[in-house]
Amino acid sequence: MNPAEIFSIQYYHGYILQLFAAELLFLPILKHRNYFYLRLVIAFLIYGFLSIIFTNLIIKVATGLSSITIFLISLGMCAFIYKNKFKDILFCCVGAQLLQNLSHNIEMLIYLPLKEYFSSVGWFFLSFGVMIIIYALAYFTIITKMKQSEEINIPSGGAFGIAVVSALFCYFIQFALQVYHLDVYWVSALPLLLCDVLALIVAFGLLSYRNKQEENMELERFISQSNKNYEFVKSNIDLLNLKAHDLKHFISDTRAKTSMDDEGLKELQKTIEDYEAMAKTGNKTLDYVLTDKGYNCQKLNIPFTFSVDGLCLSFMKSSDLVSLFGNLLSNAIEAEGKLANKDQAYILLKVAEKGKMVSLHIENYYPEKVIFKDGLPQTSKEDSRYHGFGVKSIHYIVKKYHGTMFIQQENNVYEVNILFPKQEEKVLPKK
Repeated sequence: MNPAEIFSIQYYHGYILQLFAAELLFLPILKHRNYFYLRLVIAFLIYGFLSIIFTNLIIKVATGLSSITIFLISLGMCAFIYKNKFKDILFCCVGAQLLQNLSHNIEMLIYLPLKEYFSSVGWFFLSFGVMIIIYALAYFTIITKMKQSEEINIPSGGAFGIAVVSALFCYFIQFALQVYHLDVYWVSALPLLLCDVLALIVAFGLLSYRNKQEENMELERFISQSNKNYEFVKSNIDLLNLKAHDLKHFISDTRAKTSMDDEGLKELQKTIEDYEAMAKTGNKTLDYVLTDKGYNCQKLNIPFTFSVDGLCLSFMKSSDLVSLFGNLLSNAIEAEGKLANKDQAYILLKVAEKGKMVSLHIENYYPEKVIFKDGLPQTSKEDSRYHGFGVKSIHYIVKKYHGTMFIQQENNVYEVNILFPKQEEKVLPKK
């Protein structure tokens, strides 16, 4: 083979660019190494150069091995530019290969029956158009969901195994079709197309399911931790009320015995009575939560008004009640505490039964613009992964009880509205 043949560019080298474009789809979800874009340019040039040379050499020996050769070179390129674990990079590269294969097989399904009507230019635009459509669909259905995870972490089995086995199966079938010259028939694209679709659905579906399960487990741990804090708060409130009760009676006895009508003692007695007063909603768990948050509001001079029918929330677990109302009120208190003009601060909470629904409304004054994504406010704190759990846990609990939540900011008022379908308490049969 002369040098001209080794370095010549053939039509099948289009796979080099198609695979590279598919792998670029995963760029937003993989961790970049230092000098990423410089590495990317260098890696692409080496990838393209080696792919052309090796495929020109291999095709003279064994037809059908070009694709897997290019894939392996591209895998090395990705390992050079990304710093994720190798199995995570491999999973994304396999996903890219499946997408490219899907695009190619759809292209062949259209082109082969009608090839007499296509010029070389027409075939190019068909290939390019199909690729753009498939890659765009993949980006909005697969990549955007993967971007929601803070870090990609592919398990060794399950989704990873299905993706790799499916890719190897596609390469094997494609190799067999090329060896026996069956790839010139349009029906040969059907089994590969089906395999690509099923592999993508199963592999990325399992990955999405696993990520969701992990997030739910973390949220349950977050809710459990909130409940532990609640037990501590509950014991403190009980102890505080006991001491306040004793101190109130001591002051009353002192005033009666000494016939003193000191204004200081009156003020102290009133303060103690304020702290002794428990919220009374008809739901003990909610009473403690509202009482604790009420103390916090008093310390920060934030007017806190509530009208809550706790009985209509009896279908909820105590731990969920603690997390839901604890996070809603903590967020509101934190927002009001940041206000420059404390006279504008207020928190209003309403819970009531409306027909067959339970309505929860909480609002507070907040003049700063809130950024929303997918209907949820985005935290402004640096550690977004941790602090975002407050809002995520609220949303998780709402969904857990088949409710709906709507958050908005209008006229400098931040509102959270939640609707739960009313659930009848289960009555155990008498023995």
